Amino acid sequence: MTPDDTPAAPRPRPMTRDQLPQGMWSHRVTFRHGQCDPAGIVYTPKFFDVFNQAIEAWFCDCLGLNYYELIGERRTGLGYVHASASFFSPCRMGDEVDIFVRVVKIGKSSYSLVLHAMLGEGEALRGDYTTVTTSLETHRPIPIPEDIKTALTAYYNETQ
Repeated sequence: MTPDDTPAAPRPRPMTRDQLPQGMWSHRVTFRHGQCDPAGIVYTPKFFDVFNQAIEAWFCDCLGLNYYELIGERRTGLGYVHASASFFSPCRMGDEVDIFVRVVKIGKSSYSLVLHAMLGEGEALRGDYTTVTTSLETHRPIPIPEDIKTALTAYYNETQ
């Protein structure tokens, strides 16, 4: 089988705001001049930074867990083993997007999130993230700490 013979995965379709599950937490972002290329369109790597900022805020503001304490004092790593994005429409300098966070899977030492960046009523892009909890002393996977798992599970149950 050659690469040309490999069936392509179906392309994700953008959602509308009213198709999102009810009760999802969101974080508003305004794209600034320094995040854009010379054409005024948001530079692709900046989306990953903005998604990470939204996840940090979600931990603190929604889950009630201090993201920085988890990594700092508790030495619990929250590293991504998978991060990808699907782009549906460009975002430009000055655009405001609401990033909605959805928990899609909770495992023993990992969990998966989907982030929906809504520009107006439509989805401009979607981020897919899988995080593995690790010990920052050994850099090896550990079971998701109980307080994190409890918060993830409660949020998941509220948004289904």
